Amino acid sequence: MVVDAAIEDAAGRGATWLAVRVAHDHERLVVTADDDGPPRTARLVHLADRVGALGGSLLVGDTQLRAVLPCG
Repeated sequence: MVVDAAIEDAAGRGATWLAVRVAHDHERLVVTADDDGPPRTARLVHLADRVGALGGSLLVGDTQLRAVLPCG
């Protein structure tokens, strides 16, 4: 869900590349996506709601998304 949204958002902003990192960190799954598109103007509330419904958090930056999801 997070990676799919990151791809769609980056493509919509005209990014030419997207890098995704996934890590397991103390009972949490951390997904980070960076791209080279222009700064995003949308807050991606729909994605924040979905991540929050799973007990996680979402940080939305200009060209970075970072989701932290519980997985224990």
